[in-house]
Amino acid sequence: MRLDGYESALLGRRAGVSPTLSRTAVELYALGGLYGRVVDLPADKAVSRGVEIEGDKDSVVANELDRLKVLPALADSLRWSRLTGGAAIVVVANDGGTLRAPLEASRLDTIEELKVFDLDDVSATDQRYSDPTKANFGMPEVYQVRTLASGTVNAEFYVHETRLIPVPGDPLPRRIAAIKGVPWAGRSAITRAYRTISDYSQSLHWSLGILERKQQAIYGMKGLAELLQAQLEDVVQKRIALVDSARNILNTVAIDSEDEYRIEDTNVGGVRDIVNEFQIALSAETGIPVTLLFGRSPAGQNATGDADFGTFYDLVEGLQQNKAGPALERLITLILAQKSIAKTIGQWSIVWPPLESPSEKELADVEKTEADAAQAEATAIGTLIDRNILTEQLAFEYLQSEGRYGLTASSSSPTRGEKEAAPPAEVASSDGGGE
Repeated sequence: MRLDGYESALLGRRAGVSPTLSRTAVELYALGGLYGRVVDLPADKAVSRGVEIEGDKDSVVANELDRLKVLPALADSLRWSRLTGGAAIVVVANDGGTLRAPLEASRLDTIEELKVFDLDDVSATDQRYSDPTKANFGMPEVYQVRTLASGTVNAEFYVHETRLIPVPGDPLPRRIAAIKGVPWAGRSAITRAYRTISDYSQSLHWSLGILERKQQAIYGMKGLAELLQAQLEDVVQKRIALVDSARNILNTVAIDSEDEYRIEDTNVGGVRDIVNEFQIALSAETGIPVTLLFGRSPAGQNATGDADFGTFYDLVEGLQQNKAGPALERLITLILAQKSIAKTIGQWSIVWPPLESPSEKELADVEKTEADAAQAEATAIGTLIDRNILTEQLAFEYLQSEGRYGLTASSSSPTRGEKEAAPPAEVASSDGGGE
């Protein structure tokens, strides 16, 4: 196919546009890079420091959490919840029933394993609760779960809702969530973020193009129009190629005396600022600081990045409390219902450890502050005793009640004499020399 003469001559095979393939969010996530990082960072951070179960003195629950790999399952469920708008943990249990039958806690012998599926793999069936007096009226009773097994084109199974622990996505209006048919379906957390990542990638591509053309060679060829009219595009292409190859190899350009050749230097100022703005836009869309997304240090004078990390930690704590927490409570309840567990525990609660450990300097600052406060308190108590406003016995009882200086309820009171028990008048007479 013959193109326009000017395009054929000056562009030749360089003309053309590379096709842009539209990809789904799951396909983009599979590419990794920023597409994977905005999904994985909050999910992995939420479980990176583990979880503590208060009341689990014999580590009954802790051992089961390790055996069932609960924390990795929670991380995956949070990951797929952010990616697709929801996830589900299917409890594979040995209770004498099938997956489609309700899970009877009284017959639960052992939880065998946990399987995590994203919202795209889960759909509600027409089997729903029909008792209008119950809170679950109209809710799906059985779900269909699709899985790609090895060697199987379409593999699916049905599971009762008591064997499925949902991990919802970000909130959606009820009427929109109802379209998906799954009550706990939410919106994906990365739809807008992925668009911003694409814009950022495009800005890098264009920035590279600007760098490639920073020094643009301009070749003024005598008789170019006549050559094009004579359909001698191949001759034009050959002359351009000779000039380019000479410049690349010898750094010297030989042209006709009536031709013109010059280099135009393009200004690239402001490109960096534009790229930085795309990075900030991505941080705003995801709630993840630029320092984590791109491995950059905080910029500016006295910049610590504390405010950025505070926003990120709020995001992670929200995942812990609102999504991972309810799922973990349900799992612990089932774990304690197992007949295979010999020991039982009473009251228990879930405690998420702090997301960040203080540095040695921060710990030293805390110790210094506490020491200064203790010194100020001791000085104040000593002053009150010297002015007979407070007796030594009362000071001792106060320090004992607060647990200061190792004093406990079993500590004995001071025996320095009768000064603390004597009324002020007798103390004054004693100071006069009589007793």
